[in-house]
Amino acid sequence: MKLLFSILCLPIAAALNSCSQSNASPTHTAAPENGAQFREGKGVSLTTLMMESIGLQTAEVQEEKIAPSFTVNLQSIQRGSEASGWLTEAQAQQVKPGMDVEISSTIGSVLRIEKAPYLTLGDYEVTVQTAAPVEAGAALTATFRFPASDAVTAIPKAALLTTAEGTFVYAKNDEFYLRTPVKVGSASGEHVEITDGLYTGDEIVTTPVMSLWLAELQILRGGKACNCGH
Repeated sequence: MKLLFSILCLPIAAALNSCSQSNASPTHTAAPENGAQFREGKGVSLTTLMMESIGLQTAEVQEEKIAPSFTVNLQSIQRGSEASGWLTEAQAQQVKPGMDVEISSTIGSVLRIEKAPYLTLGDYEVTVQTAAPVEAGAALTATFRFPASDAVTAIPKAALLTTAEGTFVYAKNDEFYLRTPVKVGSASGEHVEITDGLYTGDEIVTTPVMSLWLAELQILRGGKACNCGH
């Protein structure tokens, strides 16, 4: 984990010159020496040099046809051709008995879906039939795929920032980039549906959102965010 965080800090370190303590204020408006500033309600602003250093890229939010899919872990209770796993309520609403499901490199089918009578790993238990017998206790992965829906508001998956506080994107806000909470829907390939928080035509950062987040933390925490040894 320390190695991963150290790698993530490298692009920021090149632009911020060092991971030492900073006296930047959260509402600082003049462009500081480290190449980034933050203004409450406006977001993060970067100098041209820093944007070039981290390879900042933006794009407009567009409408895409999403062919949703999700993956579920299955396990066989006994030797045979059945395996079971857990679905959320939203997933269970999409799955129907008899539909095909990808199990590794083969095609199986959904046998039944049952609502859990007690608190479990999911709201509904799904049982699928495998194409070939499996041993008792075998762990399998099932992928459920669905037809593309009408075009919806969607963004590249790389534009999403997931933190302990929720899911965000960095939206262009004049010369600033504002960390904006969003709600996501179906995902397909490289895109994910946005059900709340953005409109078609909004401009967002597509890469590198992690570097922007680290820059924001660098300022708000007085430079401690790049203390890569912790």
